Amino acid sequence: MFLRKVALSVLCITAAFTAHSQTVSNEAMRSIHDVYGKMIEIPAAPKRVITLSEIDLDSTLALGLTPIGTVNGRGQQTLPRYLQAAIQQDIKIVGDLSRPNMETILELEPDLILTTPNRPEVLALLNEIAPTVVTFKRGEPWKDTFNRTADILNRQKEAIAFMARYQQAIQQSKADIGDKAGQTISIVRWNPKGPAYMFKDAFASQVIADLGMTRPANQQDPGHTHSLSLSLEALNVLDGDWMVIGTLSTSGDAVDAMKQAESSPAFKQLSAIQTKRFEAVDGSLWTSVGGPLAALSVMQDIVKLVNKPDAEPLTP
Repeated sequence: MFLRKVALSVLCITAAFTAHSQTVSNEAMRSIHDVYGKMIEIPAAPKRVITLSEIDLDSTLALGLTPIGTVNGRGQQTLPRYLQAAIQQDIKIVGDLSRPNMETILELEPDLILTTPNRPEVLALLNEIAPTVVTFKRGEPWKDTFNRTADILNRQKEAIAFMARYQQAIQQSKADIGDKAGQTISIVRWNPKGPAYMFKDAFASQVIADLGMTRPANQQDPGHTHSLSLSLEALNVLDGDWMVIGTLSTSGDAVDAMKQAESSPAFKQLSAIQTKRFEAVDGSLWTSVGGPLAALSVMQDIVKLVNKPDAEPLTP
């Protein structure tokens, strides 16, 4: 039903969009490959870009381009919280992740759409509006996605400059971390049904590895998603030298469940909790699909965490 309504909406507005389509077709075009190796014709210098995922918005901003439209952050009714400070111009909200509003997108007259993997019928509808490029494979390193997006947007120099900045931040953060290098960081995502831990290939794990730290032995499952929700009796697998705990939203069932668990004996017995080597973090940043600006934010969180003034030192 959703797609039928969307299709009818697109058909109703297509006539009004004809003039814009002719303008786009007169622009200089070039051929690129999307993440699946499919050849796509796109504008050589896209100016009206819409991003339909957090990592697309993140990468585009890091490359010095503000999109005209994007989707709400995961589990949020606003732009992703961690990116709001980096956004200097108005960006139109065009729906939620995986559920873009076709009418709103059409009205913005984009010349390029960057998107997460989605259903073929959704991608087909988007391609009726403007050239649409799937920019990443689920689970691939954020740096690969970032470089691919830079190629798509023809902003390779900007990507090189950002990665130089990222490497400088890594070196400074390593110096700030000091003798905590090699210690473990547990990444906990609190859901309404209880806590889960992120698998070893998750986005934030890549940043942890760049800083010379690692994940606990109990959190080495391959993959980029997270475990099933754990019972309070199984919370010991969440322990680590350090721990971050995040929820996708700042209120709701997950937050209530976390507050309830914090008072339980099983939670209080975790060594990271007892020694105050833990911190609450933005779950939409730490436990979702992150990009270059997210990586910098996670890095800052790690430096802050391991330098908490009230944290007890790790004993050999």
